[in-house]
Amino acid sequence: MRRFAGVCPGWPGGVPGSGLGSEQDSESDAGPETAPAAATGASGDPGDLSDAGAGIARADQPEVAWPPRHDVRTSPRARRVRLRIVPRRGLEVVVPQGFSATRIPEVLERHRTWIVRALLRAGLAESQGGAGDGLGGAGGNVGGCGAFLGPDGIRSVPVEVLLPAVHAHYAVIRAPLAPGMRPELREVDAALRLRVPEGGAGDGVAVDLLRDWLRAVARRRLAPWLHGLAVEHGFRYQRCVVRMQQTRWGSCSARGTISCNASLLFLPRELARHVLLHELCHTAHLDHSPRFHALLASVDPHAAEWREGLRSGWSHVPWWAR
Repeated sequence: MRRFAGVCPGWPGGVPGSGLGSEQDSESDAGPETAPAAATGASGDPGDLSDAGAGIARADQPEVAWPPRHDVRTSPRARRVRLRIVPRRGLEVVVPQGFSATRIPEVLERHRTWIVRALLRAGLAESQGGAGDGLGGAGGNVGGCGAFLGPDGIRSVPVEVLLPAVHAHYAVIRAPLAPGMRPELREVDAALRLRVPEGGAGDGVAVDLLRDWLRAVARRRLAPWLHGLAVEHGFRYQRCVVRMQQTRWGSCSARGTISCNASLLFLPRELARHVLLHELCHTAHLDHSPRFHALLASVDPHAAEWREGLRSGWSHVPWWAR
């Protein structure tokens, strides 16, 4: 049994103030500066909705699944509803405090054309009917997060966690937090038992605990796997570290330190193995020269196929791990 508990910086009294995601400050808008928004009155409920970007999708636009998957974040500083496209995660709806969630579908429909175009430009649109372009191994969920959608399309704490790279499957069991207890996650056999506050604030705590747990799993599963591949193919490296990078699956330093992204656990096993071999080959050639690719092809004959598969690799990673 493994236990993860504690109070993270920024949790007032052990509970995040708002938002389900993490690293919000580092994310940038992918849409125009004047993204579709709803002006709000003094009460916090929207007044007249802006028509900027409103309209019905044109017939010549691709058939995109509607309503789109989206995160909802409450901001104490927001004075209006704001739509933004977050890299690799998709649509985020930022609402002021007191804004009724029942009005979100109305906002999305009002700005449907802008949303569809923005998702298409970012490569984050899902096809009508839910057909994805991934290689499989993500539990059959388009975008890797279908099982984590709660009511009204709002992403919530997952009910299960699938790690195809290491053939692991965990059920997530959520329990209420008793007074005086600290939030915790316990791994018992093939289950993750979460004790967090009720409601949206508890969702934020749960996500932080899940991310800490994922890093720990990656350290105990990816590091031995990397070592085994190094012994099998005659590579030598100094050490292996696990991080949660936003743009890279892995890296290798000139000193022989190999960094692995914990999100490799969500990839199909052959893709994760390809990434590990790729980084091991960098211990011999730090560049991507013909010598490097020749070495990689000698230890991974299907390297070109796996490299193509990694183009949609992030679709296997659930929103809470990004």
